[in-house]
Amino acid sequence: MSLVVRFLFIFLIPVFSLSAQTKTPLVFKIQEKKVVKHIHKFLKGDTLLQTSKAIIHLHYSTKPNKPYLLMIHGMGVNGRTNWYKQIKALSKHYNLLIPDLIYFGESTSKEENYSVEFQAEQLHEALVKMNVNNNIHVMGFSYGGLTASVYNQLYSEEVDKLVIIDAPVKFYSAAMSDSLAKVNNVKNIASMLVPENKIEFKAMMKAAVKRPFPTTNRFKRKFIAHVFTPDREVRIKQINYLMQHQATYKNYTYHFEDTKVLLLWGAKDGIVPLQVGKELNKHFASTTQLRVFKTAKHDATFSYSRKLNKEVINFLKK
Repeated sequence: MSLVVRFLFIFLIPVFSLSAQTKTPLVFKIQEKKVVKHIHKFLKGDTLLQTSKAIIHLHYSTKPNKPYLLMIHGMGVNGRTNWYKQIKALSKHYNLLIPDLIYFGESTSKEENYSVEFQAEQLHEALVKMNVNNNIHVMGFSYGGLTASVYNQLYSEEVDKLVIIDAPVKFYSAAMSDSLAKVNNVKNIASMLVPENKIEFKAMMKAAVKRPFPTTNRFKRKFIAHVFTPDREVRIKQINYLMQHQATYKNYTYHFEDTKVLLLWGAKDGIVPLQVGKELNKHFASTTQLRVFKTAKHDATFSYSRKLNKEVINFLKK
């Protein structure tokens, strides 16, 4: 979410009023055009892959003699927006595979299956179709970090290394999410992840973004209406699924005990606290490394992009 928030607040607020009467505000059209142009500059492949139960949208590159890195986005945005600050740096070293998760971006399904396992299984089918599923690295942010971990739970024999960024893996709980919501004066964690009003929007910004930018109430309403409202029902179902099945996700080992894992965390993350990363590092001490970005919240992929990219490249090269 940090890229969208920062890009809109810094560069595009002045043009917002020009498009107030259009169905899709100009501000979002400009932002999307910029993001699409950026990813196509570095990744020439752009396709829709039919799997057994979904259609997966995938940006990719297939240059010879480069290892593959599957990059799984979080709940706030699609793949190309989530990884905007990583694409240029990482594409120099790896063939990147950047999908939209199902029910995000251009990836669709009629199944109404909100499990993380479903996401991982359909992603795997897509990569099998491309014949790029073996000896790959996998990286995920937030909800995508949990998906990356479940991918390793199911297909660890095909995964080389994992990078997990600010993700609700194993030691995240409903009690923890309730506590975070209480601290931010909202009713539940969904209120911060898919806000409905300016109070919830403010709570999201406070918890997730290192340096929130001031804006008008009118802009907040438009932002909520365009970014969160259209997919709110699906996002709530996904969040509820995680809460209802927390015992399953707590009991998985994710094969971290025999996979090299880099854990990257914002020290001040108000969505998935650093405590989760520390517990993972402690529990899987022999196979995990934890790197903490001191002032980052749930936005290290943007606010610490250079350091984060360097950490990822150094870890995967070893």
